Amino acid sequence: MAGPLGNPFMFGKVLGPHVRFKIWGAGGGSANGTGAGGGSGGFVYGVTFQDEGTTLYVVVGQGGHAGTGGFGGCGGGYSGVFTTSATPAQGNALLIAGGAGGASRDSNDPADGGTFNNPGGGGGGLEGGQGDRTGDGGQGTQTGGGAGGGNSGTAGAALTGGRGGGGGSAGTTFGGGGDGGGDNSSYTAGGGGGGYYGGGGGGIFGGQGGGGGSGFIEGDVEDGAFTQGNNGTENAVTAGAAVESDDDQYEDGTGLGGVGSVPDTAVAGGHGSVSYSIDNADWVTLSYSGGVVNFDT
Repeated sequence: MAGPLGNPFMFGKVLGPHVRFKIWGAGGGSANGTGAGGGSGGFVYGVTFQDEGTTLYVVVGQGGHAGTGGFGGCGGGYSGVFTTSATPAQGNALLIAGGAGGASRDSNDPADGGTFNNPGGGGGGLEGGQGDRTGDGGQGTQTGGGAGGGNSGTAGAALTGGRGGGGGSAGTTFGGGGDGGGDNSSYTAGGGGGGYYGGGGGGIFGGQGGGGGSGFIEGDVEDGAFTQGNNGTENAVTAGAAVESDDDQYEDGTGLGGVGSVPDTAVAGGHGSVSYSIDNADWVTLSYSGGVVNFDT
């Protein structure tokens, strides 16, 4: 079941009438050197009603890779729950928490203090986050992907974040986070986060960050609620804060954006996670493992 968009977990034979979900999107990677921090993934909660024996498919987003060399941080993957299909698609989505955008660095900044070091946008939420500078990747929304930043950043699309300008591919991280980009010399660009609609990749010039992907709550889901992930920071100090970090089901490291880095190092974004409870039973947490795991409930 694994594919370019996600890392599915499957569990079947739902025993009760309702399943509660708490879902964290993955964080974006930080830029290399003294660049900016990636954003944090979004958080979504909701209650779904399922027939006994229904199989649901769960994607746990992979944290965005850290920027290396002349490339910015990659976008984080979305985490989500899908119905009746091993292939995630918008048409069978129940709940999605958006992944965050990756961060950038501009080595031409004389002080390297971050004037052009743009952070990654936080994951959605109803919408993803985005930077406030021209050339940053746009935010994913409920109706479309975020625009690509100027100078070859690509736009986000359904479940897929755009790549940073000069980067590799869009949607390469499990959960659809886009690759970071750069010119291998002065500028790096962040990849867009995956989501219901992915965020756009940042532009190549000026050190532009990637936009965050949007979340999603299907209309029949009860008590659905979003929490927006935070944008990263500009000056290599901290990442966007984790969302809902005081929740009992929260796992250390889950939902964190890539933190700002020290010279010659960079930090990947935290993986997402999905927690579920059937008929108010104990919560079970599905964390990113890099493979397919079957859950028989």
